[in-house]
Amino acid sequence: MTPKYSTGSDDSARRWESDNRLVMAEWSTKPFVGHRHRHETVEHRLVVEYTHEVGVDILHECRSEDTGKFPEDWFAVESVEVREYGARHERAPERRYLR
Repeated sequence: MTPKYSTGSDDSARRWESDNRLVMAEWSTKPFVGHRHRHETVEHRLVVEYTHEVGVDILHECRSEDTGKFPEDWFAVESVEVREYGARHERAPERRYLR
């Protein structure tokens, strides 16, 4: 796969030549507005998983200890899989709570 454009030589950039996982961002929200659920917090993170010679997965993961609408362990509510033949975007049903 060739890059769309050259980014030049940046000394702060690293080249990944083996499998790698990077947590790009973490944050929390209180997405519910109803009086019974508005105090419930959902934790989010954006994860990039690179598998050498296969492709890249970009994951929006969530978890919550406060609500039964999300599991307590991290799981992907939205993902983009990028491969040589194209990309695939998938959303879990729980994504509807995060609008």
